[in-house]
Amino acid sequence: MYFRKFASSIALLCCLIPAAFAADRGYYNPQDIDEIEVTESERPANWAASLNKGTVLDYELFQQGQVVYRDVTQGMVALRLNDKVIRVVEDTREIVDVLNTL
Repeated sequence: MYFRKFASSIALLCCLIPAAFAADRGYYNPQDIDEIEVTESERPANWAASLNKGTVLDYELFQQGQVVYRDVTQGMVALRLNDKVIRVVEDTREIVDVLNTL
């Protein structure tokens, strides 16, 4: 009786533990190598002026940015758009910080 309960609990744990570790595997996939670079002319004319701390980043700009760093614990993403690095809350696209690169 006890052996059967013990064996079933071990079998259940063996099934659940790999699923817990496999849940995040696709999250850090690199962007496509064949992805076409977005040129300056494809962005809106005043895109750099709209990058203010606390505002919401336009969805098209969010999609066009290259992910530099992703912090899963805080839900933050650092995106590169031309010569700027923008830290954004990933879910709401709220701009936390705008950095100018040299």
